Amino acid sequence: MAAAYEIGKPYFVTAHIAYHDSNNRMHSDGLPQKLGFRGPLVLGLATYGNMTRALVAAFGEAWLGHALIDVKFLSVVCEGDRLRVETLPIPGREGEKAFKVTAYNESNEGKPAAYMETSMPATLPEVDSHALMLPNEWEGPVTERRSWDVIVVDKPYRSLRSTLSVADNAHWHKVLEDDLPIYYEGAAPAIHPTHVLRQVQLASTNQYIGDNAVHGSTRAVVRRMLRVGDPIQMLTVPTAKWEKKGNHWVTLYCAIRSGPQVCAEMYHTQIFKLRGTEAPESPGH
Repeated sequence: MAAAYEIGKPYFVTAHIAYHDSNNRMHSDGLPQKLGFRGPLVLGLATYGNMTRALVAAFGEAWLGHALIDVKFLSVVCEGDRLRVETLPIPGREGEKAFKVTAYNESNEGKPAAYMETSMPATLPEVDSHALMLPNEWEGPVTERRSWDVIVVDKPYRSLRSTLSVADNAHWHKVLEDDLPIYYEGAAPAIHPTHVLRQVQLASTNQYIGDNAVHGSTRAVVRRMLRVGDPIQMLTVPTAKWEKKGNHWVTLYCAIRSGPQVCAEMYHTQIFKLRGTEAPESPGH
């Protein structure tokens, strides 16, 4: 039986590393400690996924299929950290069903780990004009390393195509221990929002080899709920890059289509090269 998740009532989760094939050394022992972190970093998108339970319990398909989302990651979360998640209405915005969600890390002096604002307005913004761009298609394995010079603003990546599956939800069920039935019941259950956001990372690794990265923030416009069995195509376009304090940053615009419809748009900001890192001699783990 699923636990009870309610708006206004804190709930607690244990954060876990999402073990899967990855070249990102920030999610393994070694590099994070060298850079001064407590240990391997839990994916930001996993923290985001852990912050959605009260919203999904309260609104189900309504929020999963029609929402504005703005999540910022404020401090690192490591394997085994205990998070307290609070979901509260935003005063004065009841008409658009607006909420703020904060994940406090009780294993790190109760510091906020992430903050999200989300709403379900009657009308969503127009689809971004970047969605009309064509991907730069090429065939073969990924061999080029991600670097400042190869990321070109407004030059799309190659597309990424897949079919969403039961196995996708099963993976996140294991990592997040999310027991809400909407992801597991029926012939075509909803895809977990963590896996929707995960498409950005998959599209990035479909273009370049990147051995260190840290998720900073994501803004998303959700236009249609994705289900198990949906075929999807991902368009990814760098829209900005900059250097700050020795870190290299990029914002990626990502549009997920199923057929001709744009189901979700994401503006994903991350550090793609951290100060004090260097590429390993061979692709990572």
